[in-house]
Amino acid sequence: MGLKKYIFGTLILIIGIFGYVFSLESGDYRVEIIDQAVVLPVAAWVLLPTVLLFALTILHMVFYGLKSYFSHKSIEKDSESLITLIDKRLMKEDSNVSFQNKTFKELDTILSQLDMDLTAQTIECNNKAINKTVSKLKDIKAGVYIPAKELKLSSNNPLMIMNTINRINNDDNFALEVLKDSSKYAENIVNTAFEVVLEKKSFTSIKKNLDNLVLDSAMLIKLLKKDSDQAVEIAMNNEDILKLIKNVELTNKELIQIAKNYKSSMTPDRIIKLYEDISTLKEEYTASYLYILAEYEMIDKMRDILVNSASNEFSAFKAFIDLRDAGKHTYSLDTICYR
Repeated sequence: MGLKKYIFGTLILIIGIFGYVFSLESGDYRVEIIDQAVVLPVAAWVLLPTVLLFALTILHMVFYGLKSYFSHKSIEKDSESLITLIDKRLMKEDSNVSFQNKTFKELDTILSQLDMDLTAQTIECNNKAINKTVSKLKDIKAGVYIPAKELKLSSNNPLMIMNTINRINNDDNFALEVLKDSSKYAENIVNTAFEVVLEKKSFTSIKKNLDNLVLDSAMLIKLLKKDSDQAVEIAMNNEDILKLIKNVELTNKELIQIAKNYKSSMTPDRIIKLYEDISTLKEEYTASYLYILAEYEMIDKMRDILVNSASNEFSAFKAFIDLRDAGKHTYSLDTICYR
């Protein structure tokens, strides 16, 4: 029964009871309460408990009605907060929303520890905020760049990093800007910008920004491969190459690959001098220098280097010299499997 119907029905009942008792002409009734006499018609005394019960019933119904109303409102608010939480987790963000309901608080604890992602191309959902977030996620994963002001994510957010990489891949001018101010960006962003500039911009462009970069071995190998393809007037000199190699940890295998790339663009004297200088940087780089000497049949120089080496060192190079001394020129270091 609705509250209005209950009140209306009860008032009808009270009026009916009062009218019936009053019609009996039962007179008045006197009640003394703490030396105070209260005189009321008998009809009023009969009706008083009914009215009191009615008032208490109304208060009871109002109290639990308000309690139910506020409980329902808190669930509605928590439901909205849950959508916000899901939206934040999809965007790889930490959530600062709060919950009132115990069940929702438990969900918050669980979801805040999960890494949420899309498992399908779309989500069947009527919520506009979630649908908008899903659309952004699809675009970012498809390589589309979304302006940063639309995402409103922190710079170290994985999706923001992916979005920045999308911008680099779609805008080589921005890639160059990243290299100019590389300290502001994450390592993988700088690496991507480096590759884009190396591929799409002039070699001079990247040479101008080398002082701003911290190169790893993979980046340096790609850079020197690009350098080996340049005209002499644009390519780096030995001093520049040596400076770069000095700051990067390379293996002899990588140094030998670099040498192979340069064989078509460097004169023998220049490449031999370069690797002689490289061998002075670290003793373990001697193997790459020996490889270059072997490539150009500089046997006497190889002997001078190997004469004081331990018997178990540079075995492949020693075997190469022995084969040459025996007049066998069909073997190369690559077939001997140097180490």
